[in-house]
Amino acid sequence: MSIGSAFVLPSDFDTAGLAGFRPAAFIATPVLKVVEAQLPGPAFVGRALQMLGRFPHRGCYIYGGKWMAKPAFPEGAREEATLGQSSNQQFMALPADAMLQPDDFFFLRPTQSEFVLQQFGTIAVFSQGHVIEQWPVLPVG
Repeated sequence: MSIGSAFVLPSDFDTAGLAGFRPAAFIATPVLKVVEAQLPGPAFVGRALQMLGRFPHRGCYIYGGKWMAKPAFPEGAREEATLGQSSNQQFMALPADAMLQPDDFFFLRPTQSEFVLQQFGTIAVFSQGHVIEQWPVLPVG
């Protein structure tokens, strides 16, 4: 029996049987900029969508994109489909109380473990505010 993914707990493994576990791996990516959100085109369109709750008032651009992951921090952040995805940098909607600044980190929770983790280098083990170890990722194959 293999239970490695249950220990990492990507969001695809959110089941009642694993409810006692907490996620063990997150993707940390830098915040490039924090902006008042606007759509290209006439300003009244964006404002109307914001009034209807269909487009955010604030957002941030993160390094990379098209992650196989879901926003985890700041709490309440979400992908913004209106502007689409990019593998270079991606716009994420922020809640009004988010205090992010450029160079802060945005955290995403992987939806899968083995495939997503193999896209990165060494995993930094973070505990009590510090990186305490470095773990290599197993190679593909």
